[in-house]
Amino acid sequence: MLIIAKKTNKLDGQAVLPGSKSQTIRGLLLACLADGQSVLRNALDCSDTNTAINVFGELGAKISKNGHDLEIESFGLPLLAKTNRLRTDNSGITTRFVMPLLGLRQNCAQEIILDCAEQMRQRPTKPLLEALNNLGMRVASLNNDGACPISATNELRGGSSIIDGLTSQYLSALLFSLPCAINDSVLMVENLHERPYVEMTLAWLDEQRIKYEHKRENKKDIFTIYGRQKYIAFDKNIPADFSSASYLIAGGVLRFGQVELIGLNMNDQQGDKRLVKILRDMGADITVEGMKMTIKGGRELKGAVIDCNDIPDMVPTLAVIGAHAQGRTELVNVRQARIKETDRIKSMYEELSRMGARVEEKDDGLIIYQSDLRGAPVHGHNDHRTIMALAVAGLVAEGETIIDTAESINKTFPKFVETMNQIGADIKMINS
Repeated sequence: MLIIAKKTNKLDGQAVLPGSKSQTIRGLLLACLADGQSVLRNALDCSDTNTAINVFGELGAKISKNGHDLEIESFGLPLLAKTNRLRTDNSGITTRFVMPLLGLRQNCAQEIILDCAEQMRQRPTKPLLEALNNLGMRVASLNNDGACPISATNELRGGSSIIDGLTSQYLSALLFSLPCAINDSVLMVENLHERPYVEMTLAWLDEQRIKYEHKRENKKDIFTIYGRQKYIAFDKNIPADFSSASYLIAGGVLRFGQVELIGLNMNDQQGDKRLVKILRDMGADITVEGMKMTIKGGRELKGAVIDCNDIPDMVPTLAVIGAHAQGRTELVNVRQARIKETDRIKSMYEELSRMGARVEEKDDGLIIYQSDLRGAPVHGHNDHRTIMALAVAGLVAEGETIIDTAESINKTFPKFVETMNQIGADIKMINS
């Protein structure tokens, strides 16, 4: 599929935003571990969440859709796996969150295989595998490369382990599962990145009254998680997704007009909400009243130095914004953006360069200078965030921008084109 984006001088209108992917999948996981019926309201419907639904269903939960809500029935622990082979497609969060759950199954002495699609097979999981082996399980990469497919046996019993913090998903996966282990656990986390996602995980644990302790010593995070705890069924509203909203926010800021976005909660733990403060500091006119955000576009933006360590998903969006801002914009301290669905530092350097931007690629980020963008055929790298950010660039560029692998937006924001059209963007999707 292709997305074709044409220069759009003015964006006007209102859009209701989809639910958060990160919150939806966290809710599905805990509902699977709880005994009883849980409800997730305003849950995101996309390929990543559908993958999670399928996997948690194979682990014994019964999950049904009721409009925008998900109803989950589970018998709790031990999980009753229906198969000895699970598949998580290209969902990184589902793949990593499921790994510890394989040690909470009935008859977990029996081997189970966890596999995924090719893109996810290229993403690292070795630090999580090593930690799980320290915590009682026996897990191994079948290709001996530290990635999927993996085999798993034995119980997640708890204990002590060091875990790398390059991606927060390793830590969150363990924080969700270890309260169910028979022993207490201590995790020492080195080099913790993406802290807002960990805070999101801890907020779920706090709502469930899970007992744990967290302290920081010598630049390391130490978590003590008490075992033999239980999750209880719940009914929760999923807030709108700031990551998906970023493309509408960016478009609203870069073009003239007024855009209203409905459903965003600035009190939610999602780290990507920091985009709002970043843009305000650069000169954007953005106001928030309750769950409504209003963006008045066309203001001049000034370049900035932006530490993206906590917001790696914003790198593509901020790169596009940087090409419009006066002077130069630096995106720094975000080396982990190279191990997402694609190397987002490299992909944005390459594609914005094709569109005429002056960009410099650094080991841990990008330097982007104010540039006059021109439409061009660009590669989406099968990465939903790269594709949607390039579509926003196409609204600013002279001429027509054609983005390939556009079907990848289904991973998190299937209605991206439709929603952008609601605020006046000249974007369409066609078969390639």
